[in-house]
Amino acid sequence: KRGGYSMSASSTKSRLHLNSFEIKIIALIFMTFDHFGAYQTFTTNLSINDFFRIVGRIAAPLFLFVVVESLHYTHNKVRFAMRLYIAGVTVEIFNRIFESTFDIFSIGNILPTFFYVALIVTTTECITKCRNLKTAVIPLLCLIVPFLIIPLNIALCESGYVEIWDIISIIFPSIFTVEYSIIFILLGIAWYYIKDKRINCITFAALALLCFFVPDSIFYTLPLRCFSPLYFNISDLFIDGQWCMCLALPFMLLYDGEKGHSMKYFFYIYYPIHVYVLIIISQLRSASF
Repeated sequence: KRGGYSMSASSTKSRLHLNSFEIKIIALIFMTFDHFGAYQTFTTNLSINDFFRIVGRIAAPLFLFVVVESLHYTHNKVRFAMRLYIAGVTVEIFNRIFESTFDIFSIGNILPTFFYVALIVTTTECITKCRNLKTAVIPLLCLIVPFLIIPLNIALCESGYVEIWDIISIIFPSIFTVEYSIIFILLGIAWYYIKDKRINCITFAALALLCFFVPDSIFYTLPLRCFSPLYFNISDLFIDGQWCMCLALPFMLLYDGEKGHSMKYFFYIYYPIHVYVLIIISQLRSASF
């Protein structure tokens, strides 16, 4: 049993089930397919690449699911959050290098999204356990500071200091412009506190349904400047095909609450390395034509 999810011995033997490690492997496979399509590594055929992108929608929610589950069983949430933060910053630095080298507009980095889930859960629990205001100061600052990044983001970009913000955002990524938007962060936090797999899956299905019916164009008509997609990228979650992330639901429902094998650093390494390899292959293929 892990994270409040459990299955009896008889039920686990009588039907198909997946542990945390197996879900991560499945997410990794679908993520790789997604990047095949994103970088057009092996073909420029639009239909094939669109198919890769659709099945690739399965990856992010499965990884989020595992991150939330890891928060339940880890003995040190602070260390876990710091590991996500350091990995996210490291990946972002190498992403910027590859973007400038190969003239790529943007390479995704979902690790800050997972970091903010871990940060908010960890700081919230620390605050609730503090016996006085003095010991709660640091957790409170850790909880408040991420939400103060957006005024800095807007101020610098509106004043023409975009390059300065680009540097700052490596170390202090805005909670409002992370991959899959702040909604994914809120989803992860909700999953953590609900602890009921069926309710969590229903919540996720409702979000996927919302993504299907709400067009991303609606967010471009909001009158407030701070809600511009440049500073508040919630619209990214409502682009065409994003609702296909609901295809992750069967894998979540098959989760048996067990950890399985442990290869945590493998996933941190594979995530950026495979992207860079696919980009290089794509560039070489394009150069040969």
